[in-house]
Amino acid sequence: MLISDFIVELLSSLLQSIIPTSKSKLEKNINQLMGEEWFSQMNNDYRYNYIIWHNRKVKRFLSKPENVKILKSKEDEKEKFIRLVIQEHQKFVKLY
Repeated sequence: MLISDFIVELLSSLLQSIIPTSKSKLEKNINQLMGEEWFSQMNNDYRYNYIIWHNRKVKRFLSKPENVKILKSKEDEKEKFIRLVIQEHQKFVKLY
């Protein structure tokens, strides 16, 4: 039993490192945006950091590489994203 458990665990971790998951896509995209000063400041703010990493809408948006490119190149889309994060934070705070 122990050997089979070990093999299953080993294969599982190997597959996770080969096949990109949505979390690894999210991490990759967030790391790309960290080069942008405005995003880095939001991410460093504990209120917005939580929303960036845990809010369903924001995570879904940031998981798409094409959205990251748009955020880096279009000022109006950046402003919309900032408003989205702030709105989602306000909703989250109202829950408590």
